[in-house]
Parts: sequence; structure tokens; C-alpha cells
Amino acid sequence: MRASHLRRIASVLGLLVAWQILVQTGKLSELFLPAPLSVLATMWDLTRSGQLPWAVLVSLNRVVQGFVYGAAVGVFLGLLAGAVGWIEDLLDPWVAAVYPIPKSALFPLFLLWFGLGDPSKIATIAIGVLFLVLVNTMAGVKSINPVLLKAAHDLGAGRLQIFTKVILPGALPSIFTGLRLGAGMALILVFITEIEATKAGLGFLLWEAFQLLDTKQVFAGVVTFGLLGVASTWLLQWLERVGCPWIQRSN
Repeated sequence: MRASHLRRIASVLGLLVAWQILVQTGKLSELFLPAPLSVLATMWDLTRSGQLPWAVLVSLNRVVQGFVYGAAVGVFLGLLAGAVGWIEDLLDPWVAAVYPIPKSALFPLFLLWFGLGDPSKIATIAIGVLFLVLVNTMAGVKSINPVLLKAAHDLGAGRLQIFTKVILPGALPSIFTGLRLGAGMALILVFITEIEATKAGLGFLLWEAFQLLDTKQVFAGVVTFGLLGVASTWLLQWLERVGCPWIQRSN
């Protein structure tokens, strides 16, 4: 293992050990901040009963659908807007108007339009992901050195070749940045959309535990959200290393 991996593990274990000691010595109340071992025991009980796996599967279904739809449209529009000036002119006022709006504020509208089922939740997640990916993709295209575009054109490359050989590879790092931000936004929005108008999902499980003042179950839900966030980040980082092997990373 590299030194960076050891430092990351040490930082997590150190915090957890200190947290456990503070609770056991009575410095922290377990009612407000349960010990890590108690949270793990609660997660194990929820897993054995099937509540936690089912809640995760329900939420992941919504997250994955919303993320894929939003990311696909965001990358497509971002590449077009970054490469074609008149398309950027058409999209710019919409981005300026809708991007700053909290996407959770749009959820009531989607409930009105799509009903109480999954479509309203997926639409909210997709909109939140779309703008993050779109803005980062546009920035990635615009950051490409014009000399590379001119050189490809002078060497006789057609539009499709310039797009596939210069524009897309040059924008990929920014696209993956947008995807990582979008994955985090998707998890935030699935929680927000699941605390209302639903009876299943990780957000619902967490919110129901809060209403019952079951702090251990609340922390179990929070930890599970955190693990999903870590898993999505690691997956996208691995895909970035595969898709952008020319990027050198410092340890």
C-alpha cells in the first residue's frame, strides 16, 4: 500500500477510535452521538432484517436512473455548446436562470407533473446532475488549446476526427469532474425526495428513524449514504484513470 493510502486509513481509524473512547468514558452522550460500534451493530441488525438492503436498492434505482439520464444529456449538450457558438448562445440564458435554483425547490413541481411515484424523484435527480455535468463539460471544451484544433485542421482532419481525437479527449477530465459532482448531488437529492411522498428508500428509512428519535438508526443511514458516496467516487475515479491514462496523478 502506498503512503497516501495508509494516511487515509489512519485518519479514519483515528477519528473512530477517539469517538468510541469519548462515548464509553461518558464525555459524549450516546443519545446524541452513538458510538461507532453501536452504529455498526444497528447496521448489522438492519441488514439481517432486510430493511437496509431493500432501502439501498430502492434508492440506488432512483439514483442510477437520474444520474444516467442527467449525465447523458449534460455531456451531449455541453460538448455541443462548447464547440458550437450559436448552441451556447441558446443554452446560456437557460443555464443562467435554472442552474442557481435549488433543485429541491423543483421537486414540488415534478410531483405535480409526474405524480408521487419514482418519475418525479428521478426527474429531480436528473436535473440536478444535468447542469453540473453540462457546465463542467462546456468548461472542458473551452479550455482546449486552440493551437491543437488549428493543427488538427491544418493536417487535414475532418470535423468528426477533430471531435473524437481532440475535443472529446481534451474535455474528458472536466467531464469526469462534473460526473463526480453529479454523483454527490444525486445522493443529496434522493434523500430530499425520499423524505416526502414515499414509503421506501434509504432517505425514508433515515427520516423515519429521526422522527422516532432512533439516533443509532439515523447514524446507520448517514453512514450508508457516506459509503455509497465513497463507492461512487472510487468508481468514477477508476473510470477516469481508464479513460484518461495521460493524466499524471501525484501521490
